[in-house]
Amino acid sequence: MNEPDPSTRISYVSWILGQTSSILGIILVVIYGFDLVLLQAKRIYAQNLGEIAEAAESWIPPLSPALIGLGIALVAWLAAYLRGLICPVPVLVGAGLNFFALVLALIALTY
Repeated sequence: MNEPDPSTRISYVSWILGQTSSILGIILVVIYGFDLVLLQAKRIYAQNLGEIAEAAESWIPPLSPALIGLGIALVAWLAAYLRGLICPVPVLVGAGLNFFALVLALIALTY
């Protein structure tokens, strides 16, 4: 019949996983960037003024969502690599965005 080639199916799997990783990376970069620029800066400003109660309230961004996004991108790349296909662009974009989110989370942990 008109069954698609198995390598085509795995290419779609890799592309869909790359899209998922990219969307997760975009969401995390926006949330962690907002946290780093606004919330952490407000906390540091409160510490400098001596407001202990305001400085005690802080949200620490978790590292696990960024690591999960990197894992999804790795699985997508591995799926394309094992079939000998070209890695779809969303996989690389998702890996880059999730890595950037991980760096933002690590920077926010140092403050």
